[in-house]
Order: sequence, then C-alpha cells, then structure tokens
Amino acid sequence: MPKIYHYTKLSTAIEFILPSMTLRTNFLNKMNGPKENQNWAFGGVNVPYDTMYPELNLNEDKNRTHFESMYKFGEEIKSKIQATCFVYSDEYEGYENEMMWAQYANNHLGICLEIDTDIFLDENNDVEIFKFQNINYNPKKNDKWVYWNKNLSKDENIIQHIQSNFESLFLSKSHYWEKEFEKRLLILANDFCYLKIKESLTGIYYGLSTNPNYDAAIQQFIDPTKTKTYRVYFENNRLKKMERRNKSTAYNG
Repeated sequence: MPKIYHYTKLSTAIEFILPSMTLRTNFLNKMNGPKENQNWAFGGVNVPYDTMYPELNLNEDKNRTHFESMYKFGEEIKSKIQATCFVYSDEYEGYENEMMWAQYANNHLGICLEIDTDIFLDENNDVEIFKFQNINYNPKKNDKWVYWNKNLSKDENIIQHIQSNFESLFLSKSHYWEKEFEKRLLILANDFCYLKIKESLTGIYYGLSTNPNYDAAIQQFIDPTKTKTYRVYFENNRLKKMERRNKSTAYNG
C-alpha cells in the first residue's frame, strides 16, 4: 500500500485539517509555481471572444480587447480545476524531503501527514477525481491553441480543452522543481472540495522544530490505533524518524 505525504503549517493542521479530518483543495493561482501564478492566454481557432465577453468590446483599442479576452478566457480555464498536492517517490520516504519541510511546513515548525493511498481513494470514492498522478518535470511544449466547437457551450469547450491538454496545463513543471516529487490530485470543480483522511491518515511527522507544547492539540483528534506520530531527526546528512508514544486517552473521536 503506497504512502503519499502532505506537508502543512502547524496552525493549518490544528485549526482546519485535523478537526475535520479533511484536506481542502485549492485554486491553481494560490499555488507557488510561476506557471500557475501568471496570466494564461491561448491562441484560438474560431473562438468567439466578441460574444463571450461583450463588456470588453467597449474598448476602442481592438488589439487590447483581443488580448484582454484571451487572458480572461485563460483564467476561466484555470478556474475549472481544483488541486491538492502530495509527495510521492519510489526511492525515498516522503517525510525525508528537506525542501518540502522548508517550503510548506514552515521550516520544520509544521508537520507532515502520511496517507495510505488505497484507503484514501476508497474513502473518497464519492468524489469524481479527474486525475491523480505525478508531475512531469520534463514537459512537452504546451498546446496553447483552443479549437472551438460551435456546437458546444463555452463550458463544454473549456472542459474539452482541459481533457485534451491536462498534462501540459496542470501536471508539468520545469526540472528545477523535480526534487519535490509532487503527485497532484485534480478535480474538475469551480470551488473548494474537501477530501476525507479520517481512515487513511496513518502517520503524523513532527518537524525538527515543531513545538511539543502543541502535542495535546494534535493528539485529541487522532485515533492512535490508526495514526502513529513520529519525530524526525537529522543524522548522517539525512532525515530519519523516531516513533513517539501516542496518548490513547487523548482521542475523543
């Protein structure tokens, strides 16, 4: 049963994730990759920008209107996808990723969640997952052309473009990010989704600097028969783990 790992700040875990035993998806433009944060624009064949965005046609500068329409359409494509990210590698255990501790777990002040993939997918079988796969760090050139089908609605054309180009759009990064070992889950939705982890949360890793005074706040939400807790430590230039003793009386779920 492969494990996936999700890094988070301590405050996010205690205030939101653990009380609800869910992971919330996010909009792409809230992620830290440069591709997700920049404006998207696509060339198009027969894309009816004039009728799609009539409010922009008030501008007398037609070239400016065209580019503004392209950017607006690009943002609509981006907004159709909700995503959440994990670490997965065949070579290393996910809690060992020093870069992820620094970037996403507040430089070892946060925690790392270990999740059993099979159980996770089973307990979220009511969610229509679009894609759940590793990021490609040697991507092909993006297809930035939208081929418009006049027999489909705008939303249907957007979904068609996403389904044809999802890997280049949402599952690719430059080689500079490859040490993240990112596995991304994508859902076609306009708003946040909440993915259950109550049954699949098998471990919680405390960082090198995670404040032990918050232990009780964490323990109250977990079932020690399902979820072990660990403290990571640094030895021989590598992160290692030490299992902690769970306080079984703290669980009130």
